[in-house]
Amino acid sequence: MLIAEGKADIFLTYCTNAREASEQNPGQRIVALPEALAVGADYGLTLINGAPPAAMQLAAIILSSDGQSILARYGFAPPAASK
Repeated sequence: MLIAEGKADIFLTYCTNAREASEQNPGQRIVALPEALAVGADYGLTLINGAPPAAMQLAAIILSSDGQSILARYGFAPPAASK
């Protein structure tokens, strides 16, 4: 809102928010930071022993090609398997 009203010159946010902001304010553009300044977040997915079947179903959806497609639309990279 402040950018659209000309009250701020920059909006610094994660890629997921930047996409939504640019959709809401078509005059804005997304500029990637140089690698030395770029930050990110690592997210994990873990199922505990004895978790209910619904937890496994949710994990399967998230890791499925459909789930990954949804996450990609919001700027999330595909998961890297870990041991």
